[in-house]
Amino acid sequence: MEQGISGTEGDGGRSVEPPTLADVLGFLEASVESLSAVEWSAVEADALADAVGRVEVLARRLEASGCRATAELAALHGQKGRTPGGVAAMLAERLGLAKGTVHGRIDAGGRQATPAGRAAASGEISGEHERIIAKAVAALPGTMGGTAKTAFAEELTRFARSAAPADLRAEAARRIAELCPARGRDREEHQERQRSARLGAVRSDGTSTLTMTLTPRGRALVERALCDFGGPGGAVPCEPGSDDRTPEQRAHDALVHQWALGSTVDPARPKGIATIVVRLTPEQLEDPHALVRTDSGTQLSVRQAVSMAGAMPWFVSLLRDGREELLRVDVDAHPERRIATAIQRLVLYAAHGGCTFPGCTAPARRSQFHHVREWSRGGPTTVANGALGCPVHHGFVGDGPAGWTTIVNPASPGLCTWLPPGVDRLTDA
Repeated sequence: MEQGISGTEGDGGRSVEPPTLADVLGFLEASVESLSAVEWSAVEADALADAVGRVEVLARRLEASGCRATAELAALHGQKGRTPGGVAAMLAERLGLAKGTVHGRIDAGGRQATPAGRAAASGEISGEHERIIAKAVAALPGTMGGTAKTAFAEELTRFARSAAPADLRAEAARRIAELCPARGRDREEHQERQRSARLGAVRSDGTSTLTMTLTPRGRALVERALCDFGGPGGAVPCEPGSDDRTPEQRAHDALVHQWALGSTVDPARPKGIATIVVRLTPEQLEDPHALVRTDSGTQLSVRQAVSMAGAMPWFVSLLRDGREELLRVDVDAHPERRIATAIQRLVLYAAHGGCTFPGCTAPARRSQFHHVREWSRGGPTTVANGALGCPVHHGFVGDGPAGWTTIVNPASPGLCTWLPPGVDRLTDA
């Protein structure tokens, strides 16, 4: 397949001319045509999963190549006196794209010598990852040296290789807050200035629009409602599997249901006794602008978290490890019951923060109580035998050949170790 695409030694040792751009594009078009003709439904699951991964890498590399070509074209037009805006407008009209999209490609093409740009060009990270890192680097103070900025970009690029864009964005914000603590209050003031809610006029069909820009506090409340009531069957009683509402309709119904309830707390609810839970260490309490997360993953400052806890009695915030208080409560009063109590879930959140599967970043509110030793095999419903697992990884555990197992880590009491299929001892993991 590579014949004619790279320069080689021909017969008699003569050097073969490198392929022209037209040859390369023709080969690429033919390859894409062949790929489009593949009957994917006939491919085995393992091969299909491998193909999806390889196609993703190729798509990333193609995107980076297109950005570099677009930047070069813009530079050529710039030499002829055209402004960047004029070049972007011309290309947008020719390609049928938004002007802002073309501007983004030109900018990305000019960043391919950066650590994130090189990683995007090789397909290790996506274009969205690269843009997030570029924006974070641009937000660093001008007094920061070039070497330090490069090191910052390299660290974020390493993080991006195994993180979703949302997690990368949160990590970048956290690191910038650590490097620039003086910006913390400015950041909060900016958030407060941006907050807004606008209820549109009633339309002819009786519906209305609601447009909001949420502060971290507002987002945490909305996420709580969506997590609790926004799933299939949430807020609207129906038979299992019969909920035909769209995700947007479920979100609407969840918010309306939450507003109808008010911010009430039902201690009998198994998912938690608090509307929002925030973990704060004693060290973090010393820095009011340090960034922490709620149990649904929303990032906010320590000052905002403490303010929420103090101003609203239905918020619960663990300001320390909580050991003294928790020892006075019998958190394992009913180990024979299968369903964990709200306080047991709260303790696990304080201990684990979210899903305990290696590399998973699912927050606590989207995680379930998992029995390390299965309840069906005599495992008690206790904090010591509990671990948080998101719905995806909780489903990995099973007796089949592809099932994972979990054990209590003897080196770290209170933590759970996940063993892949075929492994039954910690030393083999």
